[in-house]
Amino acid sequence: MFNTSSEEVRWYVFGYDNTMFVPENLARTLSKYDHTSWYYIGANSEIYHQNSKFGHDMAFGGGGFALSSSLANVLAKNFDSCIERYPHLYGGDSRIHACVLELGVGLTHEPGFHQQFDVKGNALGILTSHSTRPLVSLHHEAHIDPIFPNSTTFTAFRHLFSAVEVDPLRIFQLAVCYDRWYSWTISVSWGYTVQIEGRHLYLRDVLKTQETWKPSGGLASVYTFNTREVHPDPCQRPVTFFMENVSSSPGDGTIKSVYKQAYENCTYDPISSPRKLEEIRVFSTRLDPDIRQLKAPRRQCCDILPTSSTGGKVMEIGIRECKEDEFIYIHP
Repeated sequence: MFNTSSEEVRWYVFGYDNTMFVPENLARTLSKYDHTSWYYIGANSEIYHQNSKFGHDMAFGGGGFALSSSLANVLAKNFDSCIERYPHLYGGDSRIHACVLELGVGLTHEPGFHQQFDVKGNALGILTSHSTRPLVSLHHEAHIDPIFPNSTTFTAFRHLFSAVEVDPLRIFQLAVCYDRWYSWTISVSWGYTVQIEGRHLYLRDVLKTQETWKPSGGLASVYTFNTREVHPDPCQRPVTFFMENVSSSPGDGTIKSVYKQAYENCTYDPISSPRKLEEIRVFSTRLDPDIRQLKAPRRQCCDILPTSSTGGKVMEIGIRECKEDEFIYIHP
């Protein structure tokens, strides 16, 4: 199972052949933990039914999981005899879970491993509501629609990773700000989308996952996170802008990401509707949290910036660290 002969190995990471990892985020996530202690780190499925069937306290192999070297060394000594006790369990992740439990170790839940994707169709809602923890893995990419319009699954993820290469720890990180003039709610899922609601929503409602997908394989539509319904009429949904490109300035380190509107055939008010916008430009710096921030992450803030563009077709947004006592709320 393991080659535990090397003293330089700190972690053993498991995933399926269709598990996609973000290596830097994986390394930074595991850096929070002491590898000389016994750790079993991962996350379960988004689907309550799957967790009830396989275990709410089990790290699903599709999303990937990690064992500290100290735990793996002990587990490897008696692993063959242990798994012989569990021929009835499905999958290597279930058997490893059972053997880890026999050693008295429980799951350390790490939301960055959460993208099990036991869903089908449009996964935009899940991706745009990613937690404040770094994205570690993605799974079942072929089970969902391409995450960018007019793309194949392969080209869509290659496009996503063009943003990951520039700022891996910021990918999918959500920043929310409010436009006082138009009463818009703006959600930046960095490196993926900007969504604009033509009304103000409280932050706790914005953070609920938009139910854009369908359950996979007839699984019950009961989830392990808060959801909100999407309007059946696409013209009544938030206006979505997809990432076009990301670039970094070698001088001051400013990162610019550009998002273009995914047009729907909708009628709208050319004065007050966010549909009048064609492009969103987002400015940020490379996210580089220290250990303290990794252990207790805080969502960043954003501001609507004055734009030099004429015609009112472009919006510019700046993402920054929130001030110590700053609240993200609807300003009167």
